[in-house]
Amino acid sequence: MELFDKSKIEKEIPELTNGILTILLDAAVSVNINAIAIVGGIVRDLITKSKNQDYEIIFNDLDLIIEGETSTYVKELQKVLGPEKVKIIRNNTSYKTSEITINDIKVDIATAREETYPIPGENPIVKLSTIHNDLIRRDFNINAIAIELKDNSLIDLFSGLDAIYNKKMDFLHESSVLEDPTRIIRASRYSAKLDFCLSNQALRQVKDTINRWPWNWHIGDDTDLAPSALSIRLKMELELLLKSKYWRNALKNLQNWGGLKLLDLKLQNDQRLIDKILIAKNSHIEPLTALVYESKDPIILAKRLHLAQQQKEIIDGAFKLNKYLENISANNSYKSWFPSKWTTVLEKINVDESSFILEICRDNPLKEYLKSWLFNWKNIESPIKGDDLITNGWSPGPEIGIEINRQRMKLIDEKSIL
Repeated sequence: MELFDKSKIEKEIPELTNGILTILLDAAVSVNINAIAIVGGIVRDLITKSKNQDYEIIFNDLDLIIEGETSTYVKELQKVLGPEKVKIIRNNTSYKTSEITINDIKVDIATAREETYPIPGENPIVKLSTIHNDLIRRDFNINAIAIELKDNSLIDLFSGLDAIYNKKMDFLHESSVLEDPTRIIRASRYSAKLDFCLSNQALRQVKDTINRWPWNWHIGDDTDLAPSALSIRLKMELELLLKSKYWRNALKNLQNWGGLKLLDLKLQNDQRLIDKILIAKNSHIEPLTALVYESKDPIILAKRLHLAQQQKEIIDGAFKLNKYLENISANNSYKSWFPSKWTTVLEKINVDESSFILEICRDNPLKEYLKSWLFNWKNIESPIKGDDLITNGWSPGPEIGIEINRQRMKLIDEKSIL
């Protein structure tokens, strides 16, 4: 098909230097690789641009799939182009993938493979296969398309071309969500980014599968037993979604589809969830930390998703702060507290400032006091220093610290209006 001629692809994507696709093909032929094809977002972009010439292709990387060993292929590329031009970023021997750069252009190379899911939600068993079979194991019809470099032909097994033209995507088979529920997160991200919608059939599969909950692990069970697609891989997909420029629409999709039930029913039903995460994000809190903290049991969810230790500590601190404030709320005497009293109380808790922000985002009933301390009171210093007191005749000792704190609290009350 003329549309996908190698030279025309390079013309549409200026980042691809002239003749690079022919070099990639010739290197594959040299090491007896049976087939090599372009897959991924570039294919979608080229198809979209074929319909709308005003469409702008934003190049990030080149995804290649080969019927052969990636390590052998990369060595041949280094031999042809020179090791100074072909740099290896990482190799994944389990999934037979390599990430390299060619003249600073990022290229992801994968050996064609099949995947089977003997246990739904767990990592698949992988075996080497053909490009056709590799496309069959993918998530959506818009991603199951390839451009074969030998004859410039389009491989489209699931009407992906029509799906892109009609801006409607679908899962490849009726067990897609059962096998890998993280596909729901990816669907919401693609839908938001590309302005595509899920087919009615795909929406039914999402809702029916989640409502049936066919996995052997349930929310409330031991988090260490949660399958990968409901734990670590789920976290990875959520991180990608929340880093996306279109994260708000993607989260809206998940709530509309019932997808956040994979995490927690409270998150699914929280109509202010996006606003809370936005506040946290603007306060330099990782959005996934804020998302998890809005759940019914954030400490358990943080453990299930294998959040980083710092994220867990922030969540633990916010949870501790929340319980502390509940005790304060139970006694109405706090309403007569001066700013100095609040400062003394809050500084005794000894949790990360990010924990305060999470409680503010969560609309804690005492959030105005938290905000006043975080953004005002805690920054007020004593007007007098230890050296000043010693100069005025004070003897070194704990009394100096007590006086400095007294002076600070006095100034906090004088400067502050709650």
